[in-house]
Amino acid sequence: MLVNGVEINRENLSDWSCHALRNIQATLAHNVGQLWGDVTEEKLLMKLISIEIKRKVKVKNINLAAKKETERTIKNWDTIERQSEPLKPLPRSEY
Repeated sequence: MLVNGVEINRENLSDWSCHALRNIQATLAHNVGQLWGDVTEEKLLMKLISIEIKRKVKVKNINLAAKKETERTIKNWDTIERQSEPLKPLPRSEY
């Protein structure tokens, strides 16, 4: 489906940024409100876009939390190293 001059389909939603997806979703909402095009397909695409935006936000939050934890660990390594027990390797069966 062409939206704002670009090809949008179920398979390429993950290629777009959250900002672009929100713009596409707004255009689709306008089209649905005007009853232009295939309303059923546009509504489905709008729902899939919402799911993709939520996924992207969750991934961004996970990456941000990991980055903060890494920075905290590096900054406080001396304290953490003194407080932790020696690490034991996992048995091969637990990989």
